[in-house]
Amino acid sequence: MFMSSADVFRTRQAVADLLQVVHLHRNAVLRIGASGADRDSLERIVQNSAIIPDEKGRSYTSILLAAALPDEDFNAFILSTAILLADRLQSGGGDEDLYWNFDAFHDHYLLADAPVRAALMNGFRVAHETGKANLSHVPNEESCLTRSEKDVVQILRSEKSDNLVGMLATIPTPAQAGSLWFQAADTDLNFAELVAYRFLYERDGSMDLQQADTAALIPWT
Repeated sequence: MFMSSADVFRTRQAVADLLQVVHLHRNAVLRIGASGADRDSLERIVQNSAIIPDEKGRSYTSILLAAALPDEDFNAFILSTAILLADRLQSGGGDEDLYWNFDAFHDHYLLADAPVRAALMNGFRVAHETGKANLSHVPNEESCLTRSEKDVVQILRSEKSDNLVGMLATIPTPAQAGSLWFQAADTDLNFAELVAYRFLYERDGSMDLQQADTAALIPWT
């Protein structure tokens, strides 16, 4: 399937954020596998950027099960979902289209901490829009935002970043947002500025930029 430059960047960013979620919850690997061999296999998947091998074995079954049991172990549920999404976005060995997961557990994903919830929802959104997943509906913008626009503006004003406040007020197009990030990525950005660029990526429309396959990604904020 053809991927636009915007899709390429958004996919890379979504995978990077999902891998941060995996790293944050990696202790849950010990609770997913049914045996030592399973856990070793799961650890290899985690170390291989959450790409599931074609020869999936029992570890894949363990991931699918944990991703369907939010009330039994929420961290394992989040970890497994992040692995499934990251694998899907990277065209790994997983063969679930995630329709059922999203439909059944949408409200559970919303219970995760804001950066984790946003990473999952952006992962689902990008997967759906690039044909890597089949969802009943696209996640709404609010669920994809780590911080609301109001909170982002407040953070920027506290850091006297009035130029970025003005930039957000103009509602830049995806191409304009991408150009702004492309120019800013190699500069020394403070926390407030990174928050603003993350908002531009997570909002509806996201961003489109040059050299999408190699452009710097927005750090986890």
